[in-house]
Amino acid sequence: MSFISTIGAPARGFKALVRMAWPNSRRAFGLPLPPVGRGYERHASALNNSAVIACVNWLARTFPEAPLAVTRCDERGARAIQPDHELAKLLRRPNDFYSGPVMLMALIVDYVTSGNAYWLKIRSRTGRVVQLWWAPQSLIEPRWPADGSRFISHYDYRAGAMPVRISPEDIVHFRFGLDPANPRKGLSPLASVLREIFTDDEAAGFSASLLKNLGVPGVILNPRQAFGGSDEELDLIKQKFRETFGGDNRGDVMLMRGPTDVHVLSFSPDQMNLRDLRRVPEERVSAVLGVPAIVAGLGAGLDRSTFANMAEAREMAYESGIIPLQRLIAAELSKQLLPDFDGDERARVEFDLKDVRVLQEDRKVLAERLGVLVQRGVMKRSEARAELGLPVTPGDDVYLVPRTLAETGATGLRGKLDLRGRTNAAQASVEQQPTH
Repeated sequence: MSFISTIGAPARGFKALVRMAWPNSRRAFGLPLPPVGRGYERHASALNNSAVIACVNWLARTFPEAPLAVTRCDERGARAIQPDHELAKLLRRPNDFYSGPVMLMALIVDYVTSGNAYWLKIRSRTGRVVQLWWAPQSLIEPRWPADGSRFISHYDYRAGAMPVRISPEDIVHFRFGLDPANPRKGLSPLASVLREIFTDDEAAGFSASLLKNLGVPGVILNPRQAFGGSDEELDLIKQKFRETFGGDNRGDVMLMRGPTDVHVLSFSPDQMNLRDLRRVPEERVSAVLGVPAIVAGLGAGLDRSTFANMAEAREMAYESGIIPLQRLIAAELSKQLLPDFDGDERARVEFDLKDVRVLQEDRKVLAERLGVLVQRGVMKRSEARAELGLPVTPGDDVYLVPRTLAETGATGLRGKLDLRGRTNAAQASVEQQPTH
């Protein structure tokens, strides 16, 4: 059974998705990474880690700032955005229940934490794509024939008791590179730092246990004389001590009937300080995700942060972290989704970066450089406007040349120099003649 025949028209398609009973569990959102290796790797969970969450949240919030657009190459070779393109409209509103930026956020979380992300194509009766839905990566698995006759024959969507068979033409599969163990899937960059994630989780758990069990000083009551009470009497004394000196009664006066030594056991704040131990996971997680620690608000970066280097770090994070991801995502959309809407090979999906705030200084420098090239007649005005993403009209297809300059060839230039030389020589001879 194909996915199209299962889903059908948009109205029936949404009902079918509802009947698939999206699981209300953390696994439905791709939180636990697949078990890898042994020991700590089996227990490391990417989105249960605060350092990972800080970086992933920044990526998810920032990634949709540049909207998706469909561009087409004109006869002059300049690319222009097609605002009314059918796919562009669908990407802005993929379905009736959430917007395009929300779907991009879900995509990027799955993409960087698991290496795979999926969109489902919902088609009309005529086969036209009319809706897009994000599908949790933990519920989808590519399948292929045992004889290897096809790279991927279908995808299994395990949202209910029985998996739904989805044709590769009805799914957009985003891969973060290729997994060497299974090249049909991508591989998360976090796979290389599972040990550090586990270390950070254990350090957090250790601190929490100390605060829970020993953060309030433990007390030993040691009678100086032999105490022959039963275990029940000892438990009664311990309970009485807790009730008398615990909670809001901390620091109250204690009066013992017999000679008793009171020993207070505790960990000092220095002994409970695991900051240096947790800096290494923060630094490595931020490094593999391309998000500087200072940008994610992690302590590993805040110690050396200033307003000046914060701005530079945000720009670097966008250029080295966000833009490469955008190019990978746009390439997959151009290959797997755009052909359903447009058969023009000159069209492609891109992210429109012109209004991204952190890149405005770069655009200012680019505009100044292009302005100089146009003023010197090196570049057409139309080429400069296309480079800046501005609309181009036929009147812009011109070179601007200052009126004070005149075009001349090499021969003409030598002639002018020779004439100027003879004129100067004649003037000199006149000046050297004796006067009467």
